[in-house]
Order: sequence, then C-alpha cells, then structure tokens
Amino acid sequence: MSRNDRSTSRRDFLREGLRSLVRTGFGGIFERLESMSEMMERTGGANPLPLTPILSCETRSLHALLEAGTLSLESLPAYLHELEIRGVSLNDQHLPSLHPRALENLRETLVRGGLTITGLMMHTPIDIHDEANLSRRMDDCIERLQIALILGAPLVRFHLGGSNNEREDDTIHLERAGLFLQRLLPEARKRRVRVVLENRDGVAHRAENLLSLVRSLDTRWVGICLDFGNGNPDRLYDSCRLLAPYAYHVHAKSRAFDARGEESQIEYGRMLSYLRLAGYNGALSIEYMGEEDPAEGIRKTRDLIRRYWRAY
Repeated sequence: MSRNDRSTSRRDFLREGLRSLVRTGFGGIFERLESMSEMMERTGGANPLPLTPILSCETRSLHALLEAGTLSLESLPAYLHELEIRGVSLNDQHLPSLHPRALENLRETLVRGGLTITGLMMHTPIDIHDEANLSRRMDDCIERLQIALILGAPLVRFHLGGSNNEREDDTIHLERAGLFLQRLLPEARKRRVRVVLENRDGVAHRAENLLSLVRSLDTRWVGICLDFGNGNPDRLYDSCRLLAPYAYHVHAKSRAFDARGEESQIEYGRMLSYLRLAGYNGALSIEYMGEEDPAEGIRKTRDLIRRYWRAY
C-alpha cells in the first residue's frame, strides 16, 4: 500500500506515537519513521553484505598524498598492490564526487584493479548533543549508507560526537544516540549495509557506552569499528578485549616503530590476540598516522600484523 493509500486514522496514530521523538529533535526524519514498520517487513529476511578477512588500508593513511594530488583514488590499486594490500577503506572526505555515476565508476576502477572496498568512513562526527541539527545529520547518515551501497562497501563507520561533558555524554546523550541509531537501523537494513561505531571521544569515550548501544540494538547490523590507538591509554587493552566480540572493522593504528619493528605505543600482539579469540573475520585496515613516508609506515604496519596474525 502506498503512502497516499493509507487512511487518515493510520497516519494520525503514527503521529501520536512519535510525537515525543519530534520534540527531541527528530522531526526531520518523521516521514521515514512513518514507513518504518513496512520497511522492516520488506527487509526482515535480508542479510548484511559479507565481510572480507583481508589486509586493508584506510585512505586516511594517504591523506597528505591525496590532498597534494600526488596520488589519486584511481591509482590506488597499483599503489596498494606494491604494498601487498588487497583492500581499501574509503573516507568520504576523499571522494571527489558523491554523484552516483561517479561512485559507480570509482567502484568499477577499484574492483577491476583488484581491490576490495572494505568500508566507508563518515568523516564528520554526529554531534548528538546538537538537537537542532539531528534531523539534518540523519539525512547525512542515510546518504552515506546509500553511497556505501553504490560502492559495494559492507559497512559505514560513524563517529558519535559529544558535548565534552562526560556526565551528560554518559547519560542523556547516550540515550539520544540510542534513539538516533534505532531510527537509522531500518535504512541500513534496507541497503544491507552495517552501521559501525568507532571507539573515540564523545559519547563513545567509554567502551561500556559502546557496548550498551550495540547490545540494545541488532548486533547483526550494528557493531564496532575498533581503533587500536583511541581511548584512554590506561584502559586501551581492557577496552579492546571488551569490544572485540562486536567488531566488524578494525583500524590498525600506527604512528612510530622501535628498532624491532614493534609499534612504539601499542602492543600489536596483545591487540590481535583479543581479536583472534573473539573470532574476528573482517578487515584489518591500516591507519598509519606517523611522520614517515606513508608507504614505509604502511609497510611496517603490514609486517607487524603478519608477525602476529599470519592469516592476513
């Protein structure tokens, strides 16, 4: 039944049930909420796009080269093949165009060149504390899910911003984030694209916050982007152990290396052991953020991963 065919009483009933959400800043997505139950019925049997256990690289590692124009997305297959890497995770700030035809052409170029697109990273945080702009941010998130669908990316990474007030981020903003994600979830199911949340500042500054969000939703569709270099250094390994069972994407962060080739601040063997124990089967995506030549930093991170997890 189309929207125009629905009875007035049905529409009024839905409006009454969602009025409280509209008051808290979700008015801009009201039309999508109205058709949520029908969408769920249409997509209830769909499965998420499959993950690939592959060594990947974040375009964030190559930001300086891409910004300077010395490297293009189209030339990524040759560049990454030289480094023996077969996957790429695209940050939306590096996409030259969001037009569907341009995205289709990019996907064809990368896939034809032998690369698997392992994820799409949404660069701009979702400022959950900014109620006035939440409906616009919902539209942005849905657009990123659609971009992922066109690219064939199995997931979109979102960063839940915060207010810099930990008490509020752990309570009212955490609850608001849950509502926001609950409304986004049908759009993800519709496109068979997972929603992944990164452990970093804001609402996600505590691993426990991320766990409560993921567990309150559908863990087939909502999971973690586990970043090795984010969070409180004193709780880095405890957080990794807690989040690893819910990880669908991993940022293998690196900045500097010692004489043995170990990352100077992160025990890679320990991090990867938690992922192995959790049965992780997604991409390990290198995010080199150091001062060396990017190719050298990526190569050293690649070798470090292989030292402790030969499957990659």
